[in-house]
Amino acid sequence: MRRSLLALRFLQALACLLVCKTVFAVVFSYPSYFPPNFRSDFLLGRSSYFFGPYQWAFYAHIISGPFTLIAGLVLISESVRLNLPLWHQRLGRLQICCVLFLVTPSGLWMAWYSATGIIAAAGFATLAVVTAFCVAKGWQAATQRLFDEHRRWMLRCFVLLCSAVLLRTIGGISDVLGAGWTYPFAAWLSWLLPLFILESLLPNQLSLRLRR
Repeated sequence: MRRSLLALRFLQALACLLVCKTVFAVVFSYPSYFPPNFRSDFLLGRSSYFFGPYQWAFYAHIISGPFTLIAGLVLISESVRLNLPLWHQRLGRLQICCVLFLVTPSGLWMAWYSATGIIAAAGFATLAVVTAFCVAKGWQAATQRLFDEHRRWMLRCFVLLCSAVLLRTIGGISDVLGAGWTYPFAAWLSWLLPLFILESLLPNQLSLRLRR
């Protein structure tokens, strides 16, 4: 049990480092998006359909996405939850609204414009739907005061949000290796693999907490 808890804490520390790095990279890229620079990496080739609904989905996503990642780091902190419960609740409500009304719908809209085809598009669309489901279940559990269940659902939501971090990591490795063909599969692997790891750790973590 102790080994599982140590593994979970290590993953949390690693996630914190990678999330901060990813958020910094996204925010650092804002000058390429305001106004849109269609020679920048992500916007390359998107000028034909950028203006219109895609534009609003894109801006909603790149603004709300970094916020939800940083907020997620704060919300999974045991010290914040125990010592600042009111702030945990307020930030949690804001996080849920942000994911449900900004991150998920914008991600779903953008998914079908994936530059690497239908496999990646389906992966991103499925990710958006599953993320919305997890955050909705987390909210429902909180309103019913089922706090252990609430925590599990919100951990799943955070892991799904962190798929953007793993996707960037896989993309960087693929570029170095010249394996661009992996991107469509990374759209699935970036969230299925972390979710699988989390699900394997959650039962042990819950058992350990009940024994305390």
